[in-house]
Amino acid sequence: MKFEKKNGEDYSVEYSVVVDKKSIQDSHQTAIKRLGRDAKVAGFRKGHVPLEVLERSIDPAQLASMEMDDAINNAMLQLIEKEDLQMMDQPKVEVTKYVPNDTLEFKAEIKVVPPVKLADITKLKVKKPEAKVEASQIDEVIERLRNSSAEKELVDRAAKNGDEVVIDFTGMQDGVEFDGGKATDYPLVLGSKSFIPGFEDAIIGHSAGEEFDIDVTFPKDYGAKNLAGKKAVFKIALKKVQELKLPELDDKFAQTVSADLKTVKDLKDDIKKELERQAEAGNREAYHSELLDKLADKSKIDVPQMLIDSQVARTKQQFVQDLMYRGMELDGYLAQIGKTAEQWEKEDLIPAAEKRIKNSMVLRQVIRDFDISVSQADIDNHIAGILSMYNNPQMRKNFETPEARDQFENELLTERAIAKVVELNESK
Repeated sequence: MKFEKKNGEDYSVEYSVVVDKKSIQDSHQTAIKRLGRDAKVAGFRKGHVPLEVLERSIDPAQLASMEMDDAINNAMLQLIEKEDLQMMDQPKVEVTKYVPNDTLEFKAEIKVVPPVKLADITKLKVKKPEAKVEASQIDEVIERLRNSSAEKELVDRAAKNGDEVVIDFTGMQDGVEFDGGKATDYPLVLGSKSFIPGFEDAIIGHSAGEEFDIDVTFPKDYGAKNLAGKKAVFKIALKKVQELKLPELDDKFAQTVSADLKTVKDLKDDIKKELERQAEAGNREAYHSELLDKLADKSKIDVPQMLIDSQVARTKQQFVQDLMYRGMELDGYLAQIGKTAEQWEKEDLIPAAEKRIKNSMVLRQVIRDFDISVSQADIDNHIAGILSMYNNPQMRKNFETPEARDQFENELLTERAIAKVVELNESK
């Protein structure tokens, strides 16, 4: 294959391609095999018909069309690999000359992702956060474990702090119920701070069988913008008051949590290790995110509007689908956050799309600049590691598809690119 390249406007590149005769002939035979797969020819068993005999039973126009398509696809794959192209859209192909089984010339106009001028990664100097676990965090976990193991005794008295109550509630604003503000037979431990400030305190002193209202004010930073900072009324029906009898924090309790634990000290050490592991994982993710954000901010990046529009459309489609699974519609969600569709797109979707695209472009440039690669053996080892945790034949089949291998290759490339950024950021 031979080609000439001409740069156009708006990230467009035009290639004039001449496909070699050998490749065309290979595509010719491939087309014969595909079209003649189910052909029945007298005197031959199905699947054992010689190609020259099989060709005579195929419509020449159909054969030429498939041959040409196959040859163009193969040439485009070679071109993309040779030129290391990152395409923003499907290429526009125009055949300029074609003689079946002999000659093929075409032009391909391709919209490509522009290169990034990376900032000096060694000068980012982003600090890696330390994973610290406070004694109070360990105590909180222990209290949750004790609460989950507590015995519940129905009591005929007013509720007090530490009791578990069972309630029905309906939240209303200006006399109208709001989404997400209603539940039936809801168990709530008073003092757990599960609800907005003032809600749990207002239940204390009431007894089972009572119905009453609670006046609250939602925090200004509340997630649902339509409720943030607003006053509301919750209508409460208190059904049960249960006293929680927590188990003693002793070695016997530690052993009920896990057979591997013998003492309270073992329990606390085990909790500390798990909290440290969680903190390390969270800090690592935050560290990588900050690194990429800072590298993207300091690098020279020209983000094509086409990529932004495409990312916004995909995000919106996925979000609406997720809302449907939760029994919600987009209009209801927008009402919750107090935004119009235009505001949501401008303030939330577009900035998130730009950030995601910039980080992706930066990582791709790191892969290019530092010649990061993944071998087929690397992918095989990665898949083997995943499969070792499962015993599912169907999963193995799914992992063997070309699409799955491409996905794993991209994941490994991304991991290695991030590792390179981390290495350079921490170099002295």
